[in-house]
Amino acid sequence: MNAERLHAVLLQLGKELASPQFLPFMQQLTTALQNQVNQPGNASFQQTVAQSLATLHTFLASAASNSFSPAWRQILKEIGVADLLGNTLDASLVEVFARNQITPTIALQEIQQINQRLAQLKPTVDQLVAGFKSIGVTADELPPGVSEVGVVIPRAAVENKLDPLANELHELNLMLGDFQEIATGRRDGFEIRSISSTDFAFFVRTAPSVAAFLALAVERIVKLYKTLLEIRQLHAELAARGVSKADLQGVENHANKLMRDGIEKLIVEVPDRYFVTKDSSRKNELKNSLRITLNRWANRIDRGYNVEVRIEPPKGAKPEDAVNESVKIIREASETLQFIRLEGSPILSLPESPPPPKDTPKKGETKK
Repeated sequence: MNAERLHAVLLQLGKELASPQFLPFMQQLTTALQNQVNQPGNASFQQTVAQSLATLHTFLASAASNSFSPAWRQILKEIGVADLLGNTLDASLVEVFARNQITPTIALQEIQQINQRLAQLKPTVDQLVAGFKSIGVTADELPPGVSEVGVVIPRAAVENKLDPLANELHELNLMLGDFQEIATGRRDGFEIRSISSTDFAFFVRTAPSVAAFLALAVERIVKLYKTLLEIRQLHAELAARGVSKADLQGVENHANKLMRDGIEKLIVEVPDRYFVTKDSSRKNELKNSLRITLNRWANRIDRGYNVEVRIEPPKGAKPEDAVNESVKIIREASETLQFIRLEGSPILSLPESPPPPKDTPKKGETKK
């Protein structure tokens, strides 16, 4: 886990916990539920419980943590607090009351436990933030108008060795370069903003238009892949029962076809506004290259890679500014670009290089 990134997450977490609508209303809910348990015949306490729940629901639905990037949400899980924030907490509260409609005493016990954890969390976060500041650990926050792409590479995917990792970074540079050239007309390379090492995670700075285009495309790939999760699970179950590799090939072929068809549809639907080149032949070349790049992203998501895109809105930007459109696309895509829990072995094997020209002679043959 990267310390500067953790510091940035804690700063935002501290702001959320400090909201006057959060912890005070959570305490009000606990108190009202305690009163309801003590005096079950008093309808006013039941009404207060309902009002407190409604207030919390409104706050949690709009909580900033709901739009955290995948890597930030993963940090929340790693430090054990993801279930205390935003939509996840709201769902827990709804579930507690749904299970205990006729047993409010049990509901009270569960709500008290949640409230106690929240009450302990705020001073802990404040102490950690103060500690980071005291030892000079800065917070990895994006400056206004800056966008960032992060790629998380599982150690197993590169055998936890330097040579495969170096090769993979070269491949990622090429993959990101396609989006950069399509959206800007240039391949200028990418400035590294930070590196994390729990899994290998690399975060690079990109132009907002490049980040938005990548977010849009990878979001579609992730959505397509989520439709394959049941197929992947079935594949794993069949393999566990001793089904041969040859017999499993049909399942893999079906999954590959579904993803390939989805990528073809995406290529057709890519908005023309992302292609800055006016050269029609170069545009066709870039579309063909993009097809291979999307295949590469799909294969890597199948192997446990994760992609995240972040952007900090520029100060004073007007609604009609192009960067605001990028902000909207990236934030909407972030809800889909979440870490996927995978079971079993990878099932995708989409081609990662273009097919040879049709007139290329086979080995040992002479071109006519």
